[in-house]
Amino acid sequence: CGGGGGAERKKLKHSNKAEAAIGSQGIPESERMLLSLYFPVTTNRPPEFHVVSVRWSVGRVIDVLSDRGNIRNNNNQPGATRLNLFTKTGTRLDTSSSMEAMVLQDKLGGGDAVILEYADTLTRHNPEHFQSAKGKSGKDCTVQ
Repeated sequence: CGGGGGAERKKLKHSNKAEAAIGSQGIPESERMLLSLYFPVTTNRPPEFHVVSVRWSVGRVIDVLSDRGNIRNNNNQPGATRLNLFTKTGTRLDTSSSMEAMVLQDKLGGGDAVILEYADTLTRHNPEHFQSAKGKSGKDCTVQ
């Protein structure tokens, strides 16, 4: 399982608990969405739990998560390798869609595992290597 270039991804434990997810400050409670984030395989970073807003676009989520994780993001540069966000099953999320739309279309749910990767598709991908956060905190997602 893995991402760009066919690199192998190992099964890793999260570096934080869902209850201590990163990023809830400044996001209204009614907009919070918990994600189990897996960083690009080349970073060798353990996964972390993060909170994002359901109102944000997938593109903004990529920007915020890459900033929080100090991950290089050259998506605004023509010809650069793009950083994309994928579901546990390997589906690439459309950067112009809102997180709320992803939930309403059943592509993503609160607590789901997402993969941030430098690729257009995931290669050698094994969904068993990605742990979701479903049921690990009291409120995984609210979409009204």
